[in-house]
Amino acid sequence: MIPEYFLKNIATSYCVSQREWDVLFPSMEGKSTKAIAQELDISEVLVRKRLSDIYKKFHIIGRGPVKLAKLQKLLITEYQASIQDAIPSLNLEREKEKALVKTFERNSLQTQDWGEAPQASVFYGRKTELRTLNQWILPNNCRLVALLGMGGIGKTTLAVKLAKQIQDKFEFIIWRSLHNQTSPQDFLTDIITFLSKQKKIELPSDINEKISLLIKYLRQHRCLLVLDDLEIMLRSGDRFGRYEQGYEDYGLLLRRVGEAEHQSCLLLCSQEKPREIYLLESSKGLVKSLQLEGLQIEDASKILHEQGLTGEKHWKTLIHYAKGNPFALKIVGATIKDLFNGNAAEFAKHNTWVFGDFRTILDEQWNRLSNLEKQIMQCLASKAKAVCLSKLKTDIPEVSTSELIEALASLKRRALIETSHQNKDDSETFYYVEFLIKKYILKYHHNS
Repeated sequence: MIPEYFLKNIATSYCVSQREWDVLFPSMEGKSTKAIAQELDISEVLVRKRLSDIYKKFHIIGRGPVKLAKLQKLLITEYQASIQDAIPSLNLEREKEKALVKTFERNSLQTQDWGEAPQASVFYGRKTELRTLNQWILPNNCRLVALLGMGGIGKTTLAVKLAKQIQDKFEFIIWRSLHNQTSPQDFLTDIITFLSKQKKIELPSDINEKISLLIKYLRQHRCLLVLDDLEIMLRSGDRFGRYEQGYEDYGLLLRRVGEAEHQSCLLLCSQEKPREIYLLESSKGLVKSLQLEGLQIEDASKILHEQGLTGEKHWKTLIHYAKGNPFALKIVGATIKDLFNGNAAEFAKHNTWVFGDFRTILDEQWNRLSNLEKQIMQCLASKAKAVCLSKLKTDIPEVSTSELIEALASLKRRALIETSHQNKDDSETFYYVEFLIKKYILKYHHNS
């Protein structure tokens, strides 16, 4: 990391203004454009405009992340040169001089690009999940790890927290979100260009050859690649895990990264489990997945406490209804604060829920379901109790048993339905939807 005082001196020498400095310094720390905009209370467009002006002052050319990487390289080179010049004047013993240079060289090789990764300044619980992921990625050297769970459950926040904790164990940290639907070819070009440290290399056009080149870098360097919002690439109106047309090569990428021998890790976040994870993972293998559940009551209560809610004895009910989903709790907590003077007891007696922006997340997941999956969800939401397969066959007689079973399996893997048994000795499985999902379906899709 370049010291702030050194970076400030260089910026001043290049006539960087104070407003531009306010954008430059956090960018060098790895903060995203969105995070910087929020901190400065300005638009993301203005942040990018100031960065563009900075690049011009440093005579940096290129596009997007490439320009930022070039600027980082230039600044590291200048700082390294200043360290080298300073070492003789320190009059250290030869062994200490070598150790200092070696330490700096190792640190300068650690290259990071956090892309659109959000800040994880506020973090609740997840100690067990962090230990598990840490164990998989570091001691176990897993090649491919999937962090799964419904929208708002905290996958991205957990991934950021984890990556920050273990970043010193990797030469490269690269964070990418697929929210903008980047094509597999463009994604690979971006990652390979960054790992090559902007060297002029001839990139193959064939997707298999390009993946082979990426794996070569993953063997040469210890890299942590984080791929967020993978569900954007999955097909709508179909059973789980199938890719949209034109994005199927993401499946090829996951399969080859999971199967090939290398020293790196691809950590992906998704609302749905990709088929490659389902086929490759095993208890003793190097491909793993973690289904992220809601927060524990103690940790979820901190969200409601920070919002200033009263009626603490009713918090447990709210957390149960939200199934510990942090985003859902923040939405309902803000509503209670604004409309019920923060009194959770007054809100709870209405036995209802407020979705707000959380509805957008559920809409996206609902729209990816097949017609049969939607029909099953509507059927389960209309029931007061869990139902068995035979009851579902009666309610939806027009489809075969095998089709029902496949759709139920798909819904289970999407974390949209739950299973139970009436008693310990009962071998028959029953299916139901949690309170939050039920309220959503009955309110927005009951008659659709």
